[in-house]
Order: sequence, then structure tokens, then C-alpha cells
Amino acid sequence: MTMRISTAQMHFNTLNALGTRQSEISKLAQQISSGVKLTRGEDDPVGMASALRLQHTLASLDQFDSNSAVLSNRLRSQETALSDAGDVLQRARDLTIQASNGILSESDLHSIAVEMRGLRSSLLQISNRDDGTGRMLFAGNRDGVAPFTDNNGGVIYLGDDGQNDVDVAPSVAVADTEPGSAVFLRVTTGDGISRAFAGAGNTGSGVLGSAQVINQAQWNGDTLQLRFTSPTDYEVVDGSGNPLAPPVAGAWTPGQAVTAQGVQFTVSGSPAAGDSFTLEKAPNQDIFTTLQNLIDALDSPGSTDADIARRSNALRAGQKDLVSAQDHLLDLRSSTGIRRAALDSSDASRSADGISLTETLSGLRDTDPVEAISQLQLSQAALDAAQQLMARIQRSSLFDLL
Repeated sequence: MTMRISTAQMHFNTLNALGTRQSEISKLAQQISSGVKLTRGEDDPVGMASALRLQHTLASLDQFDSNSAVLSNRLRSQETALSDAGDVLQRARDLTIQASNGILSESDLHSIAVEMRGLRSSLLQISNRDDGTGRMLFAGNRDGVAPFTDNNGGVIYLGDDGQNDVDVAPSVAVADTEPGSAVFLRVTTGDGISRAFAGAGNTGSGVLGSAQVINQAQWNGDTLQLRFTSPTDYEVVDGSGNPLAPPVAGAWTPGQAVTAQGVQFTVSGSPAAGDSFTLEKAPNQDIFTTLQNLIDALDSPGSTDADIARRSNALRAGQKDLVSAQDHLLDLRSSTGIRRAALDSSDASRSADGISLTETLSGLRDTDPVEAISQLQLSQAALDAAQQLMARIQRSSLFDLL
């Protein structure tokens, strides 16, 4: 069977070839100039879908980067604030030790109280710091309000207990700054296990040297009170004032250690009948109250033995509360450091993932200049050949065969 090809058919086929080559050349030229080879889904549906997924993932990494930068700044600000608060407490502790040496005049004690008030005011300012963008550090989820306000010697907390978890990587969240209630209000006192104090109505010169738990297995956490029935006799009672069973009582001499149910009391000086010293499970107390109690003790008038003993007992108790508060702030700084390290680790991981994803996306979407130029040259050569063929077809006729 003979297939006949007309001149018109050859002309049509050559025109189609010319159009195809010109389209290829135009597409390759666009890819080279723009640097992007994947612009339409119909060019490569599977590749386009993969590129879109990669772009979405990279966009989420950008959001994680932004979250991490904001959180890093807030945690850095918190760490600085906690360090500054620790310095305030250290100065307060130094002043308390100075005031406890027993040789200062009331005027000297008053001067120390004035500085202590300044320290309390500084601590209040630290508790109301923001992160530099207007968001409060220690207001919990109410970071648009100043969390602490002074109220006649007490402090009112206007924030809440909320603490956000911030997403900084896929399946990784890091806690934001601490709420102020956890930083400045819920602070253990004493040695963190128990707290001891002298009775407010004591009239003798007895000073509580120490009161501590020496046997955890024997102490059940209940309140115990060393009470003097006379200047030379004592008894130990429970928190309700009832004698222990079996009773713990006897004659007392200054400096004698009195032990009951795993707790040991040591008192010096000369207690009066009815004086008492109490040990209880360490309660929480806000740091501002700790400083205010010290200020009140320093400002308390009187130079009698009983006045001096009352002031000494208050300063000793306050000093232990300050130590506990310092430990509390150090624990928070440690926690903050751990979170900052987690952010650094997440940043490094995101950076590596971003580089890998960007390279993969580039392979799908971006033009390979060498390959594109090579294809452009081949298409241009094919176009030139098609144009030459078209010219020959246009010149051909039956007379060429005669």
C-alpha cells in the first residue's frame, strides 16, 4: 500500500514543528531568566504538589523561628530579673546579719530599715518588669497589666497563675516565663522543711538559737511548741497546746537542747514563764512580706532585754526566710537556663531542617542553568532545521522533478 503525502500536509507538519520548538524555546528562556522551572501544575503535577507541601513546611519553620526569638528574649529578660532579685535578697541578708550583731543603736537599726525599704521597693519594680515590648514578664496570661501593686505594707497580685507553652518546633513546646505568683508569692520559708519562731507575746530574753527536724522518721509534720512553765522548767506541747504522750518536760538550763518527736530546740538567754517557741511545717510566704517583717523588726522600739530578744528572734527567722527565698530564685534561674538550652537545641535543629528542605524544594522548583541552556541550544538547533525545511518546502514544485 502506497501512502501519499501532499505538499500541504508537509507544510502543516513543519508549521507544527516550528510552533512546538518556539514554545519550547520561550519556556526555556523564561526558566533561565526567572530561575524557576516549576510554575504551573500541568507542567509537573506531582512535583508541584511536593513543592507546595515543602513551601508550607518552610513557612511553619519561619513561624517557629519567630516564636523562638520572642520566647528567647522573654526568658533572657526573666533570667536577668531573677538575678537582680537575687542581688536584692543578698543585700537584705547582709543587712540582717549586720543588724543582728547586738551592738547597733536604735538609730543604726533605723538606718538599716530605711535601706531595707528601698530594697523592697526595688524588688517590687523588678516584679513589674516587661520584656521590652510592653508584655509583662510575671503577670501570667494577663501580661498587659502590672502584676504587683503595693497596698499599705502588703502586695496585691493582679496577674494569674497561667503559663503558656510556646511551639518552637514540630512537636516541641517550651514554657514561657513564670507567673509572678510562683516567683514572688509561693516561696517556702525556714529551711524549706520546717520554720521556727518565738511567741509574739514573749516577755523574757530567751533567744531561739535553733529549732530543726533532726529525725524525719519521728516527725510527722505536726506543729510542736516549746513552752516555759517557769524560767527554769519547760514542756513540749502540740499545736493545740496539749501535752505530748508520753510527756516531754523537765528542768531547763540555758543552751540546753530539748528533743521531742524528731525535733530539737535550743534556746539561750532567760525565758520568762509563759514564753514559747514554735516549730511548724514550713509554710509559703511572699518575699515582700519577708522583707516587711524584717523592716518591722528593725523599726521596733525598745532597748530592754525582752525588746532586744524579740528583735533578735525576728531577725533570725527573717534571715532563714531570706536564704530559702534565695534558693527558690536560684531554682527558677536553673529552670530558665534549661529552657533556653532547649531553645538553642531547637534552633539548631530547625536550621538544619530548613537547609535540607530548601535544597529539596530548589531541586523541584528551581532551574538548573546548565541543563536549561543546553536544552535551549538543542531546541534552537531544531528550530533552525525546521525553518530551513520550511523554506525548502515553500520553494519546491513539480518543475523540480522535470
